[in-house]
Amino acid sequence: MDQFIQTKDNHLALTQYYRWYQVYEVPFNKARISNQLDILADDIEISSQAGTTKGKDGLEERLMMYEGWQNAHHVQHTQVKRLDNNNLSLEADILYQNIRPDESRYSYTIHYSTILKLRDNDLPLFTEVKLEPTGSIANPQFSAAYGENRAKSFMHYWLYLMETASVNGDKFDELLTDQFELDLSTTSKIVNMDQFKQWLATIQVKDSAHYPKNFSVRENNDQTLHVSVDFEWEGISVNDNPMIAETHHEWILENNLDGRFPRMKTMKVTQTIPFQTKE
Repeated sequence: MDQFIQTKDNHLALTQYYRWYQVYEVPFNKARISNQLDILADDIEISSQAGTTKGKDGLEERLMMYEGWQNAHHVQHTQVKRLDNNNLSLEADILYQNIRPDESRYSYTIHYSTILKLRDNDLPLFTEVKLEPTGSIANPQFSAAYGENRAKSFMHYWLYLMETASVNGDKFDELLTDQFELDLSTTSKIVNMDQFKQWLATIQVKDSAHYPKNFSVRENNDQTLHVSVDFEWEGISVNDNPMIAETHHEWILENNLDGRFPRMKTMKVTQTIPFQTKE
């Protein structure tokens, strides 16, 4: 399959997959539960050792059994495949940790098998989720995962929109703060939506793909997330020439826990391999 389609499928599935965990990792409220329902198809089927549930009704009640738990989901490995024109499969392995209200601690590895239904010009929805415990960890050391899951869902959605900007340019409104500053290394700083849309319109590539690496996130005291990440980039120029580049990004994301995504406040991009035609 065309690597450009595959990369977009990957971004779509991972945007939603990293959102799956967030509701469990911060205290419950209506907005956060609503964001969880937002990633599920109406006929979602979830199966685990606890049994199988169908549909979104009753999800809120089921979540309440985790009230007061500290949960962390460390995603270790993911694989996304296109099943057909309508569906993606996502297989993943995670390390799950929790501290319960009685201070007991548990830690397991879990394999997820999921199917997501593609939608036109929108994020896909989970139709099937199967959880299978694959092992338990003795003497677990709890470490929070919310910041990473939150930032990675944002990152994959941002990259998907960048790769489909000609049709999805308006969706960036949800991902930028009211006052932002983007230092993109190739232009003067972009500080408002008009400038940003103008910049998007100047991107002269037929298709592109971003491959993140060296990702790290830090949660700051002011509720912002500081993200550091490198992107290997491939593209096809308007003249059908293959292109490559590599960039280093530093982001500050404002994080309203009740939003679907955090929002970009500042971005600083450094070209480590300049945009060029592939030899």
